[in-house]
Amino acid sequence: MNFECAFQCELEDLEPRPALTIRLKTKAGDIAEMFDQGFSAIASYLEEKGKKPQGPPFAIYYNMDMDHLEVEFGFPVEEGIDGNASIQASMTPSGKAVTSLYIGPYEEAEPVYDALMKWISDNELEATGVAYEIYMNDPALTPPEQLKTQVYLLLVR
Repeated sequence: MNFECAFQCELEDLEPRPALTIRLKTKAGDIAEMFDQGFSAIASYLEEKGKKPQGPPFAIYYNMDMDHLEVEFGFPVEEGIDGNASIQASMTPSGKAVTSLYIGPYEEAEPVYDALMKWISDNELEATGVAYEIYMNDPALTPPEQLKTQVYLLLVR
């Protein structure tokens, strides 16, 4: 596959935003269930507080070890919302990142990661190892081939 034709890679400066998140370690095969439960728990918590998410759900992957995946996921929120025992007040990632829009099933996103890593290498940059995904539409309402995910790989400054 010719990644330069398939994916448009761009450099961006990410600004941190307040968020409510859940951070855990899991296996890649369990992530869908964890996300379903966790996103629902955060949405319910926000509703209890009379608040709404301030953007689409996201996940931050701190490593790519599929057997010991460290992930933080949640929603951007307005400032000043505290967490609870399982939901923490956090921030979305900040700093330089390379990004591309991926359209398709979540489990088939590897080519966009390959394209982003190639772009980083071609531009003599260095990835931190942290990936950030923003889920632009709802998988409960959208066919898998139409799911839109904005994928970011954070860069060493």
